[in-house]
Amino acid sequence: TYALSEGGNSKFKMWSEFPFIVRDIALWVPCKLKSDQVQKVIKSSLSKIDNKILVRGPELFDEFKKEDKISYAFRLIFQSYDRTLTDVEVNQIMNKISDKIKSKKDWQIR
Repeated sequence: TYALSEGGNSKFKMWSEFPFIVRDIALWVPCKLKSDQVQKVIKSSLSKIDNKILVRGPELFDEFKKEDKISYAFRLIFQSYDRTLTDVEVNQIMNKISDKIKSKKDWQIR
């Protein structure tokens, strides 16, 4: 994979040889909230170690309104460059995200 550096030059970054794990999370929030606000909350619940294995996301892939709420669904992709991740590891991270969401008033995981 190639990534652009600050000067606009492309720099090669090796891809991981280890499998990735995909997790989705969907939640109801008040209609006034934008998806990027929810993304920030999800990211803020992650530690530095969690962020090292979160290789993509949270990416919004679905939204719909119902009455006074809006549902956002996000996809997160986890992968390590030095080992195969376990479901237990990723589930612990998803539990952190769930706990953060549950602590918000008027937010509900679907």
